[in-house]
Amino acid sequence: MNPKNNPAQHQFPEENTREKSTSWWDRLAYHIAFFLNGLLIFLLIFESRFVAPQWMKAVGRIHPLVLHFPLVVLMLYGVWVLISGKKESGRWNQRLAEILLLIGVFTASVAAFSGFILSKEEGYELETLVWHKWTGVAVSLFSIIWYSYRHYFLPWKITSKIVAVSFIAVLTIAGHLGGNLTHGNDFLISPLPAPEKKKVAIEDALVYDDLVQPVLQQKCYACHNGEKSKGDLQMHTRELLAKGGKSGMLWDTTKADLGLLLQRIHLPAEDKKHMPPRGKVQLTDDEVMLLAAWIKSGSRFDQKVSTLSPQDPVYSYAINILGGGRIEEYDFVAADPAAIQKLNTNYRLIRPLSAESPALSVNFYNRASFKSEDVAGLSALANQIVSMDLSKMPVKDEDLKSLAQFPELRKLILNFTDIEGKTLGELRKLTRLRELSLSGTQVTIADVKVLAGMPSLQKVYVWSTSVKPEDISAFKVQTKIQFETGYQSDTVILALNPPIIENQNQILSGNATIKLKHQIPGTTIRYTIDGSEPDSLTSLVYKEPIRIAKNTKVKARAFKSGWYGSKGAEKFFFLSAFPIDSVRLITPPDPKYPAQKDATLADGIKSDNSQSSGKWLGYRDTDFQTYLFFRKPVHAQNVTISMLQSINGYIFPPVKVEVWGGANENNLKLLKTITPDRPVKESQNVDNLAIEADFQPQDISCIKIKAVPLNKLPAWHPGKGEKGWIFVDDVFVN
Repeated sequence: MNPKNNPAQHQFPEENTREKSTSWWDRLAYHIAFFLNGLLIFLLIFESRFVAPQWMKAVGRIHPLVLHFPLVVLMLYGVWVLISGKKESGRWNQRLAEILLLIGVFTASVAAFSGFILSKEEGYELETLVWHKWTGVAVSLFSIIWYSYRHYFLPWKITSKIVAVSFIAVLTIAGHLGGNLTHGNDFLISPLPAPEKKKVAIEDALVYDDLVQPVLQQKCYACHNGEKSKGDLQMHTRELLAKGGKSGMLWDTTKADLGLLLQRIHLPAEDKKHMPPRGKVQLTDDEVMLLAAWIKSGSRFDQKVSTLSPQDPVYSYAINILGGGRIEEYDFVAADPAAIQKLNTNYRLIRPLSAESPALSVNFYNRASFKSEDVAGLSALANQIVSMDLSKMPVKDEDLKSLAQFPELRKLILNFTDIEGKTLGELRKLTRLRELSLSGTQVTIADVKVLAGMPSLQKVYVWSTSVKPEDISAFKVQTKIQFETGYQSDTVILALNPPIIENQNQILSGNATIKLKHQIPGTTIRYTIDGSEPDSLTSLVYKEPIRIAKNTKVKARAFKSGWYGSKGAEKFFFLSAFPIDSVRLITPPDPKYPAQKDATLADGIKSDNSQSSGKWLGYRDTDFQTYLFFRKPVHAQNVTISMLQSINGYIFPPVKVEVWGGANENNLKLLKTITPDRPVKESQNVDNLAIEADFQPQDISCIKIKAVPLNKLPAWHPGKGEKGWIFVDDVFVN
């Protein structure tokens, strides 16, 4: 019979050759996908008993790399089925369509299996994770069943089109849930303008409710809410926000950087602890300013915007967000944006007072990083800066001369600085200054009297100073300036601020002493150097600088009649009697944390407690080993190693430390072996460690130190089984 007259052969020539057209790689891909789906079903059945081994976590990490293949390819196949309206329409593309489906089957099984492994890691929103996992598994199983029975689901049949629509729907849901899991529920719409809502009047607006909370809601709630609480932190209520997470409270005005929240915000974007995480919508400079200003002012939840000065940058921010109010007009031109950007740093924020305004405000954040040159360095913007906030910075009387070089200043905040008031007359040069805040400084009524002749000055704040209301009453006849001395009451008792430990450097040598002070006159400072908590009765009273003979943690509190005692302030000080002449590292540090290599251990520069400071030597895969050399023998009896503990950062104390000493590197004997205490789950997350080795006094010219990192993190740690890091920044010999 002529083949052209055979209806069966004429209608479906591909049906007779389908098996022959299936290549070996088709079969291999199909069998791998079949195996992975079978393994996936088995693991799901016994999921509660499954713990992913360490090596398998790398398999889970490929999930983001492969998940887009099945989404695109299977979507294309589903669309192809939908548009094939006649029997003849799919004939010429049938092989291509089968290849698409097979690629989709293979990549879907790999994505589903790797996604299941990835789901065993922490940090994902549970409810979204469960739905994404099961829709991902459904896509993988759905696709392999469709491929296995593709001969029965010919594209022009109505059942095939129903299957295609269902399949596309499942794909879309799985992809959407995956996006929510990675980027948050509002990732797609967050760049769009928010729906217009009724704005509260500026007179009724609260700083937290109407300014701060909306920022947290947009940038933070996705990861820190009632359903998802990364780091055990929830921010959707005032109580939970104030409580903080497992790393501690979010803010602390006694710290130079104002605490954890701003610390994480200012980390480099590539740092894994930077917040918001890379890939999510970041905070603007104005929003960073808002959060910092709110924290510096006491993080009050009841503060009204109307209580702020019009020159306050938070007030200007409120005008931009809420509308209303009155913005002052200025007669000077705007500064070059490039100059503003150049002078902005992580801890000095320069921003316009409001949109389209040439006026600038400056806020300083980190006491530890502040230098007098940071003020003088703003001279290029002297004709545009109208507001400057230096609260809690170590500004001294001699710095007022630099501040007097900003002729457009309307508002100057010097609260809780080191100002004593002897040079306040320098500020008379500021002919436009309207508001000056000196709260918490050591100024006296005699000091502030020099301000009487300033025609523009309207208000001076002298809360928590030695200036009394009765002093002001006698002075009012000489000036129109309004002095604010704070709320006076016989029934309200306030808490004192913590005392200030003046020493910025934690390393003491020679005759160096530890100095304490408090901004409020008449305050008694009590302290301890034995690790105990200071109290108001038995602890030592601070009368003169403290001398120490060994490594010491100083703890101090402030007390005054009629006030609640302050919170504690504390700092660890290292004693360094014998300067190290040279260092040679035996083992190189990890390339990620090289610091200054050999010089790090003897440079006398103490790092802060941030692992990203660039001042720590990091070791993980090798022991830390080094030689310390002295040109002349030193009579030593103690070696102290400064190290870091950051439990969340996988940085633990070493399991063992050996200290060797002798005349040279070829003649050493073991002086001390130390086994530091292991942290437990409840241990302080971040801490500065001092590993001390005491030994019999002897003459030494060479010291060798060896510290062994933790081989496996404990079972309670999120990285259980992984290697721990050790971080070292200095060694001291006494």
